[in-house]
Amino acid sequence: MSDKKLVIDGDKLIQDAYDSVPIFVDSEGHQINGLYGAFYKLKELLATGNFDCFEISFAEENPSTESVKWQAGQFSKLLKAINGVNIGAESLLTADIQTALDETLLGLSPSGKVAELPKFKHALTVTSDLNEVEKIFSDAKKAGSVAYYFLTQKEGEGKSDVKALGLSLCFDESLVYYIPVVNFITSSYLGQKLAELSKTTSLFTFDIKESYRFFTPFEISDREKGYDQEDKGFEKEPRCFDVLIGAYLNNPLKNDYEPWDISTEYLGIPMPKKADVFGKELLSEADESKVADYAGKIAYISFAAAPLIRTKLSKTGMEELFFNIEMPLSYILYAMEKEGIIAKRDALKEYGDKLQVRIAELEKEIYEAAGVEFNINSPKQLGEILFEKLGLPAEKKTKSGYSTAADVLEKLAPEHKIVADILEYRGLSKLKSTYADGLAAFIEEDDRIHTSFNQTITATGRISSTEPNLQNIPMRTELGRLIRKVFVPKEGFVFADADYSQIELRILAHMSGDQGLISAYHEGEDIHAITASKVFHVPFEEVTPLQRRNAKAVNFGIVYGISSFGLSQDLSISVGEAKEYMEMYFETYPGVRSYQDRVIADAKDKGYSETLFGRRRPIPELKSGNYNLKQFGERVAMNAPIQGTAADIMKIAMLNVYFRIKRENLVSRLILQIHDELVIETAPDEVEKVSKILVEEMEKAVTLAVPMEVDCHTGSDWYEAK
Repeated sequence: MSDKKLVIDGDKLIQDAYDSVPIFVDSEGHQINGLYGAFYKLKELLATGNFDCFEISFAEENPSTESVKWQAGQFSKLLKAINGVNIGAESLLTADIQTALDETLLGLSPSGKVAELPKFKHALTVTSDLNEVEKIFSDAKKAGSVAYYFLTQKEGEGKSDVKALGLSLCFDESLVYYIPVVNFITSSYLGQKLAELSKTTSLFTFDIKESYRFFTPFEISDREKGYDQEDKGFEKEPRCFDVLIGAYLNNPLKNDYEPWDISTEYLGIPMPKKADVFGKELLSEADESKVADYAGKIAYISFAAAPLIRTKLSKTGMEELFFNIEMPLSYILYAMEKEGIIAKRDALKEYGDKLQVRIAELEKEIYEAAGVEFNINSPKQLGEILFEKLGLPAEKKTKSGYSTAADVLEKLAPEHKIVADILEYRGLSKLKSTYADGLAAFIEEDDRIHTSFNQTITATGRISSTEPNLQNIPMRTELGRLIRKVFVPKEGFVFADADYSQIELRILAHMSGDQGLISAYHEGEDIHAITASKVFHVPFEEVTPLQRRNAKAVNFGIVYGISSFGLSQDLSISVGEAKEYMEMYFETYPGVRSYQDRVIADAKDKGYSETLFGRRRPIPELKSGNYNLKQFGERVAMNAPIQGTAADIMKIAMLNVYFRIKRENLVSRLILQIHDELVIETAPDEVEKVSKILVEEMEKAVTLAVPMEVDCHTGSDWYEAK
């Protein structure tokens, strides 16, 4: 098999083209946009010069729509008609084949001609000569702005087992360099060169967090201060610029930006995806010219797109958010990932065994109540047992059977023990598979879990975590909370855990300007009891637990733009009662309703919502003709400014906490961020100081019309600290 072979899934090529090219038809009325687009992409891929042969295959059973099936069939048929093309086998790339592809594409074109797409036109220089490399960096230093890209490959099981294969540099749109890591050219050497460059030069790249493992930019290594709203240094000082973070801020609805997406969106130049270029081939084993070309293009894209992305950030007022919050935060997230958190394998196994005992007990009780053994995890079998054999009241039966979704079962649980047991069984089974069993696979040789913190995933700006997702560590049930006992600090240390109290409700009070809600927070009493007292017109000291619970549901529901139907589901009351509760709430806090009306109207007018720090969240659903989508858009308009502001405040708090720890030269380290909570692995002689830092820096991260409140606890494990 040739090293320069392009392997293509014909069905996927058609489907991708069908999805991305506007629909048009041929003279017989057949949709041919996917067919045209597939030939166009194939022609572009083969024209790169990276391949000397190719292989296209099609699945026997194509699961796509009828139109796409027809196009895939036509694609195969037209390819077979080209001399030298063998479907499902290797075909040598010849000039005749390229000419035939041009003619086929021309024949499919609705305009009778094929437009020439923009192409990469830079020259590529590959060198590992130390003198030449020194000269390249010397020239780069004079440039003012330099784009780089570290090409890496995972070498082991651990998150840190990553090897640098080479570095690409671009500081002139006509020329790109690729420097392989070989001999005297080490990743450490290249990192030192970049660190030195960062003192006087703005560095552009894609996904900067991945390159922090090789170097720390001067703007971070030299920094000791946290967030400063007045800091305008980015206007004149050299700063790092991550085109991934910038593109995400400009369009937070797209959470999977890759270099080729940025190339198409900002430069109009199509770039083959990594999988299209290398398939499953390891980069370390691929042809060096292909590797250099790929890495070089990413450096070029970063160099050419960064000014365009920055211009858009400036026009939308998000430059400060980008430079003063998101960019320094990227380094803090890297540092937290690198530290990780210790997870005790033996404690995790014990926890799993404990869950299994209870799961087995529940299984036995469910079988006894049903009078027969069955697969509890099968919705079909479960529906038949509950609604046919046992005769429980069911929602309407569909073709696929009875619904056994959680919301359906939760309504039945109070009256039927078997249903309550099934819900508990489901919950514990998920705990065991996801956490007791699932987390074990992520414990590395240092006994720590190194999750990945993502800042370009959620539309609201909240940080998420993956591999594993530590944001979803259970908190609702005691058995779920016990998983936190598995997480411990290193020997002799403790955890300091601080979280914001009702941060989103406090932001609602501030943004709505409702004096009643603001006063309630300044009274310093239980906000839910105060709300219950005002809404239900009873003295504060006579508020019942049920009234407080209902007021709490309304308080938090309002933040998320809950409907009367949604509230009725949460409280198991009628829609009429829920509507009455909400009306009484809005009578008590009229500023909240005015706020909701205002932000919906603003979002409809502008097309986006905005946080206190200028973060934008587009809401295209508000323009939809679909009632449900439009309603969803209105809920987003009510909630996104609040949730997004909460995310911004947490990020500012992280900056302030991290750099204060650095400034005070402490050995304690920030290791986790979970929603509104920060966790620090704390040295025994720094407990008091760290607790003070957490409370002070989190509370003063923002000044609102209501006081910010932070609860901080310490403990020998995460459970105890929480």
